[in-house]
Amino acid sequence: MSTKSLAQTREAEVEPEGQESYIVTEGKKRGATRDVRPEAAYDKYYTVLKVHPGDAILTNNWHTNEVLDHARNNFEGVTFAMRTLEAWGAMIENDHRAYYTAGGRIWVMDIEPSQGKKARLPGTGPAAKK
Repeated sequence: MSTKSLAQTREAEVEPEGQESYIVTEGKKRGATRDVRPEAAYDKYYTVLKVHPGDAILTNNWHTNEVLDHARNNFEGVTFAMRTLEAWGAMIENDHRAYYTAGGRIWVMDIEPSQGKKARLPGTGPAAKK
C-alpha cells in the first residue's frame, strides 16, 4: 500500500459524518466530553417554571431548605439551552419535566419549550422574596 493511499484512508476514518460529541464549557463537568443526543444536536431552549421536590416528603431542616432555595433562585423563571441544563446535571425527561440532583436529593423541574433565550420570568428568583 502506498503512503498516499494510507494517508487518504486515515483521513477518511477521522472525518465524522456529523456532530457526535461536544466539549462542556460550563457547569459541573467543565471540560468533559458529552455525546450529542439527536434532539440536542441543535440548540433547544427550555424555561424552568418551577423547582419542587415532586412526591418526596422533605425533612424541614437547614440543609434541605438551603438547597431548595438555591435551586429555586438559580433556575426558576430562567430560560436555558438544553445543553446547559444537561451540563449542570439535569436530566430532561420530556418537554415538560426534568430532574436535577443537588444536595443528595432529586429535585423536579417543571419546564416548557422556548423559542430562544429570554429574560427571567417576573416574580421569580432572589429578588422575588424581598
